Parts: sequence; C-alpha cells; structure tokens
Amino acid sequence: MTPIEFSSFHNYHIRFRMKDGTELSGVVVNTLDVKPQRSATLYAFISTNQMIDWKQAEKDHDSQKMKDLQGEVDIGNIIWAERIK
Repeated sequence: MTPIEFSSFHNYHIRFRMKDGTELSGVVVNTLDVKPQRSATLYAFISTNQMIDWKQAEKDHDSQKMKDLQGEVDIGNIIWAERIK
C-alpha cells in the first residue's frame, strides 16, 4: 500500500496481511522520522499484545520502553487491511 492508500488505517487498531502471507494485528504509526536513508513507507508498529504496556510507557513518559515495545513495518508490503472494532 502507498501512504495515501494506508491513510484510513493509520493510528487505528487493525489486522493486516503482508505480501509474504504473514498476518499481523496492532497499530501502525507514521513516526515522521524522515531521514535520507529511511523509506517513506517504513512505519512504527505496536503489536496487539504490546499495546497495553506501550500505552503505560507513554503515560509514564518512558520513550525508551516505548521504542523497545514497538517494531517497524513497511506499509508497501501490506496487501490487505481492516480496522478492528
């Protein structure tokens, strides 16, 4: 997906499938960390099983723990997504 195609899923709890068939769920966030060597489609990913701990770290202003709990996903490799209610 392109950033425009992905915009309706950004910052929402979603389920999605990657080109390699892997299915994931969680929240995908554009960190706006724009660097020349960084892909524009590389977003931060907080998996569903890490969301509670990540939100607590955010509340505690613990940016290191937040970074430790999140990974990265290239939205260019997402072929399908849906919001989780």
